Amino acid sequence: MDAGSSGHVRHLPRRGASAVLLAATFMGILDVLIVNVAAPSIQRDLRAGFSDIQLVISGYVLAYAVGLTTGGRLGGAYGHKRVFITGLLSFAAMSTACALAPNVDVLVVLRIGQGLAAALMLPQVLALIQTVFPPEERPRALARYGATMGLGAIAGQLLGGLLLNLDVLGLGWRSVFLVNVPVGLVAAACAAVLLPASRPGPRRQLDVPGLVLTAIAMTLLIYPLIRGQAGGWPLWIWPSFAGSALALAALWRVEQRCARSGGSPLLQPSLLRKRGFSLGLAVVVAFYSGNYGLFLLLAYVFQEGMHLSPLASGTAFLPLGIGFAAASMAGRKLVARHGRNVLVAGAAAMAAGYLLLIVTLLPGPASPAPLAALAMAPALLVAGAGGGIVAAPLVGSILATVPEQDAGAGSAVLLTVNQAAISLGVAVFGTLFVALLGADPQDASASMSVTDFTQALIGCSWFLIALALITGLLLRRLPRRAG
Repeated sequence: MDAGSSGHVRHLPRRGASAVLLAATFMGILDVLIVNVAAPSIQRDLRAGFSDIQLVISGYVLAYAVGLTTGGRLGGAYGHKRVFITGLLSFAAMSTACALAPNVDVLVVLRIGQGLAAALMLPQVLALIQTVFPPEERPRALARYGATMGLGAIAGQLLGGLLLNLDVLGLGWRSVFLVNVPVGLVAAACAAVLLPASRPGPRRQLDVPGLVLTAIAMTLLIYPLIRGQAGGWPLWIWPSFAGSALALAALWRVEQRCARSGGSPLLQPSLLRKRGFSLGLAVVVAFYSGNYGLFLLLAYVFQEGMHLSPLASGTAFLPLGIGFAAASMAGRKLVARHGRNVLVAGAAAMAAGYLLLIVTLLPGPASPAPLAALAMAPALLVAGAGGGIVAAPLVGSILATVPEQDAGAGSAVLLTVNQAAISLGVAVFGTLFVALLGADPQDASASMSVTDFTQALIGCSWFLIALALITGLLLRRLPRRAG
């Protein structure tokens, strides 16, 4: 039990504790998106392929997805504060290592390590919020947590572009990793003083077979999707897909056996038997795979197609981020007042935004390039606003379909599927973009026009519209309460 029998801490400065927790949250989400803006620079400097860059991004997210539930359980077993500080220091160390990576293969491995460090650090944040804040202050603390995640998504694009534009000490893209180091070290030092001491809880046996099978299944699915296009879809990818399916089947059997024996499976089989929760997972896959796949494509369209600077590219993302942040703040209140149809309307707005993007780009991009990026702003603003309306109340709406006693297990599964969907979106949309463009985006930069890049983006936008419509249809079928 954490300090204080009342379940929260009154004698510690809560603002300082909140700042530490939010700094870690900001850093974790920042590192998903800051690399998108830096991706063309990393690819050029390390002489890598586009599929290598997809692995740099997906490796981090996938490792976080696989390790997330285990990281949460380690916090419960060894103390949330101790594991949180360990995660912070590990994240800073892995960020330093990423900045020193001599080639892209080493960088991919280090990004996996960075994702595992995030899996230690980030699951402790919500648990510590419950400890630090009394019940009457928790809603405001959780609102700040949600706002920080949205701010991190916007700041990732701008900060990445600014760091690359400044080129501090000639570090180039390496500065986007080094920026984590002082933040992580200061946060760890402050956490040691400001966060409440926590006693280790009961040490439940970790579901190692479930963890291993999850990692195998996701790797055998994501890796061939990323490498297949670059290698001309060689024969080995099909056994890999089959292996992923077999690993998922084995995972289901192992988790059923673990649950029957009274253990703590990573994936609670009883949850997946609930129609509402299963539909909710499908919503998460459709929603998040599309959103994060788009971020990578836009970075290459802006920088390699339109030849914008990284800072101008980051600025061009602003309408998407502003629309998302503004709408997400209103999303919960709108759902509380008007019900689940608000989420469906948000999905429709996303589809409308992508359709507007197609209409904007079909006649050919404006010239010069900054005007072309500016012309895309209304479409990105509408799509971002639709995404924000869906994102803010989505998890709560899905968890409402399961009994209250299953909310903790349901949250862990939702967060894992969320991150896995991001990795899947990067793989699928990157592959589709290259197929439509007909070449590695960086190789195409010198030989193809901005029209070629925008036509490839149009093709991907039709897929985004389909995913947005699927999201809306699934949301309409989502039960309103547990049953």
